[in-house]
Amino acid sequence: MAHGTMKALRKTKEGVGHVELCEVPTPEIGPGEVLMKVWAAGVCGSDLLIQEDRHFYEAPVTLGHEFSGVAYRVGKNVTRVQEGDKFVADIECGEGRWLGVTIDGAYAPYMRVPEQVIYRVPDHVSLDYACIAEPIVATHHLIQERAQVKVGDDVVVVGPGPMGIMGVQYAKVCGARRVFLIGLKDDEKRLQVGKQVGADYLLYSEDGPEKTVMDVTDGKGAEFVLECSASQQGVQHAIDCARKAYEGPGGKGVILFISLWGREITVNLDQVSLGQLDIRGSWSWNGTETWEHAIDLLDRGVFNLDPMITNHYALDEWETAFANLRAKQDVKAFIHPNGQGWVD
Repeated sequence: MAHGTMKALRKTKEGVGHVELCEVPTPEIGPGEVLMKVWAAGVCGSDLLIQEDRHFYEAPVTLGHEFSGVAYRVGKNVTRVQEGDKFVADIECGEGRWLGVTIDGAYAPYMRVPEQVIYRVPDHVSLDYACIAEPIVATHHLIQERAQVKVGDDVVVVGPGPMGIMGVQYAKVCGARRVFLIGLKDDEKRLQVGKQVGADYLLYSEDGPEKTVMDVTDGKGAEFVLECSASQQGVQHAIDCARKAYEGPGGKGVILFISLWGREITVNLDQVSLGQLDIRGSWSWNGTETWEHAIDLLDRGVFNLDPMITNHYALDEWETAFANLRAKQDVKAFIHPNGQGWVD
């Protein structure tokens, strides 16, 4: 490909806002890098937080950290992929370098990717599905590496956003007996997606969902609660729905926090200590091991991903894409910097 320029969606400087389409040079690659032709970049809540100056980043930077594409050009030392291969990549490149956060990401037709973070995608897996690899990785870390959900467990998911809905699916894959999904009444569209992918009970935050959880579990509560709402009320629901152990060794109820990002949340520690609840955070993943698990799950078609993919946008429609995610009109939407239809 000849040297030239391309349009990229960038955080141009620090502060609230400052996200705009810019003309930038088309990337050049080194011997250990791959030039990806981007099929899709998933619109993520983290992108909105960067726009709001509530997430770490280094400006100027091209955004987009959930992505899939094909190897357009391969450095001379690269062995993991060949030109034309489908692939995804871990966004953590080491030494504080995060694709789409601190170094240039996928809201552009082409992006430069270090070989060490690349994972080839089987030919039969669609690039739309592959674009959800990063959320699958984060959910695997949450459900398996941090929570260890097992057959017969009851699981409550608070917040029907992309991570919450992915958590519903993963809990069912792990053999959860019942999965309760809690959301606001204006989350109805997302709650229905949650039902399509496996939620057994849809509960409204405004209606006191903990009563239903306790009734269904014979007053015991859930072994695991995934708090994905990043809200004060959501945290209280998590505590109220978790299985308490007022006597004995405890450890019956586990609450996992997936993301808060600067919000101050008040927690009643009496409820936590007297109920002997286990509170854990979940962030990132365990590197290669987690990514290989995610690619295997995609390869085997374990998840029902179609209901989650709610929209597709061109790069110049990014403002609509961001607005629709913020308004909860989308679950997982993709921006296609090169348009659609150029690859199977």
